[in-house]
Amino acid sequence: MTLVKKSEKELLKERMLKELPELEKAGWKKIHIDLLKRHFTFYYTLVHSETPPKDEKYKKFVNTIKNWRTSKPNNIHEEVYLNYIKFFMKKNSNKKDDKVLDPVWKNIPQNIPGAMQYSQEMIDKFNTEYESESWEDWYDDWKYR
Repeated sequence: MTLVKKSEKELLKERMLKELPELEKAGWKKIHIDLLKRHFTFYYTLVHSETPPKDEKYKKFVNTIKNWRTSKPNNIHEEVYLNYIKFFMKKNSNKKDDKVLDPVWKNIPQNIPGAMQYSQEMIDKFNTEYESESWEDWYDDWKYR
């Protein structure tokens, strides 16, 4: 294990510890929160292949976590870590929808008249209102003879 992985693991554990009040608000049981706090780094190293799975139960745990969208937990450890992964993904996926308002640019309209796309009605009007002329009709050919 390198120092980068160790610090990354510690940062993730600190983040998880800061998220504990949110987990309590979401209705997590105290026993599940205690298990997550106690075994979080082991779960993380096991799933990310830093700790090789020695027993069959650890291999099943890794397979269950790798297929977290479709798998069903078989024991309390799988249930806790799967619920945390789902909580983590839900929390981070909502950030894409939030728009940050810039205090300087928020008053500028998004679709200003010079930058708006013409409607199909306007395009049809341009095509029918003007006479069609060929290139030879308007090109000033006498300069190039």
